[in-house]
Amino acid sequence: MEELLYQPKDAWVGDLIPYYDGGMFYAFYLHDPRKNPEEYAEETTWHLVKTKDFVNLEYKGEAIKRGGEKDPNYNIYTGSVIKDRDGIYHAFYTAYNSRVMINGKSIQSVMQATGLDPEHLETVEDFIFTADGELYEEFDWRDPYVFWNEEESCYDMLLAARIKGSGERRGGCVALCRSRDLMHWSYEKPFYAPGMYITMECPEVFKMGKYWYLVFSTFSDRFATHYRIGRSLNGEWEIPEEDLFDTRANYAIKTASDGKKRYAFGWIASKYENRDFGPWEWGGTMAFHELIQDPTTGRLGTKMIKGIQESFQHEEKDLQIKSYQGEIRQEQDGICLAGRTLGAAMYPLSSECFLAEFDVEVRKASEFGILVHADEMMEKGYFLRMDPQKGTAAWDMWPRSEKGFYQWQIKGDVPCQIETERKIPHNDIYHIQLLKYKDICIVYINEETALSWRMYDHKGGNIGVYVIQGEVKVKNFHLLKRYEEEKNEKETCKYSIGTRNGDRFGGRMWLDERRKQC
Repeated sequence: MEELLYQPKDAWVGDLIPYYDGGMFYAFYLHDPRKNPEEYAEETTWHLVKTKDFVNLEYKGEAIKRGGEKDPNYNIYTGSVIKDRDGIYHAFYTAYNSRVMINGKSIQSVMQATGLDPEHLETVEDFIFTADGELYEEFDWRDPYVFWNEEESCYDMLLAARIKGSGERRGGCVALCRSRDLMHWSYEKPFYAPGMYITMECPEVFKMGKYWYLVFSTFSDRFATHYRIGRSLNGEWEIPEEDLFDTRANYAIKTASDGKKRYAFGWIASKYENRDFGPWEWGGTMAFHELIQDPTTGRLGTKMIKGIQESFQHEEKDLQIKSYQGEIRQEQDGICLAGRTLGAAMYPLSSECFLAEFDVEVRKASEFGILVHADEMMEKGYFLRMDPQKGTAAWDMWPRSEKGFYQWQIKGDVPCQIETERKIPHNDIYHIQLLKYKDICIVYINEETALSWRMYDHKGGNIGVYVIQGEVKVKNFHLLKRYEEEKNEKETCKYSIGTRNGDRFGGRMWLDERRKQC
């Protein structure tokens, strides 16, 4: 299919369950039909998308059939896939039916589906695994991640769980259960219980180099996917200086490896009514990153997948630069932008789908950043604000909210879209890759930090760089489009040349101008 970032027609992508086998990535995901407004993750089950390169995606439809209204798996939620030593595939998943209750609360349980290949999975009807009600509460018991523990010679299952009798806001933990045969499971003490979160969703562990990693997602202290570093599977888990993979927009990230590289699979949340001022929703569009590792410290980062980058091959030529207030000087290998207050250098955008790649050398700046779909007066658009003094980057937008009755009702007390803030290392030069695909934008900084975002309301306009009280140099600027976008725009030009205001032939000047645009 031609979709670069996948979202099904008339449905949304929820948590992904990635699995790699035989040269293929299987991106199972929770298919959310949203049949009723503001109702999320109802009548949900696993669907499947396959890919070898994260560019060519093949939708395979429903992967696991959910149960009926009285069955515990009326809704099927997150889990994991593993192949046993006999070559049988086991998909462990969360089963949920609000009608199934204990002590007045709806419970979650674990069920499994098996098959001879990942595309043909059927639920094992007599397998259902619930919390014990002694170590763990019954109503938070979800997202089973099953893996083979080489050291203990058994299968381990991690779950998003809650310590029995704990507080409402700090009792979330990663539970541990064990099995020899994938059918009979014992309850073990918590795998990780930091006493920090309501719950720790979509837990996962993997080894990369000499380090172990624990990955989980939270919605309490902040809406994000976190990771921890360990020297062993049973050791102390350390919190790295920056423990996120992306912004709030990209949630419930899980990973899979082909044995050489490891990739992050997440969903970029939609906003209510597809507008900038709408609140974030559950579910959205499938997105991928490549994980990178500092082998010395164990720190993880995210970069653009090479195949996605290489799918943008058609470069925009002869871009005309414009300025807002700032002084622009042409230098041998780029342009220099200086501003005593706010200054900007910008190039016009002709497409909603593009890849911009460039370097920003910071000579002096109180603040600098990137502008996308901004107007020439810098009053509308999206802005990635980079603060070298704080060492942070965050998305912002103007306007920040719908205009209030009073002039000051413009959210001036919200300095940025705070849920997107990321820490970034201090550098003199920042390498920027900005991927814009329909209403999604992902920026990669120095091939290690990702900031995802939705952009609904502003189109066209300009892309560029701004600086406040300082001077930056922009080098190696490239604006690229994909083949499909180039082809679609040429088709549009072909049928529009020679027609204007109802005239079949609008004159030689009009025809020449349209040809220049095409």
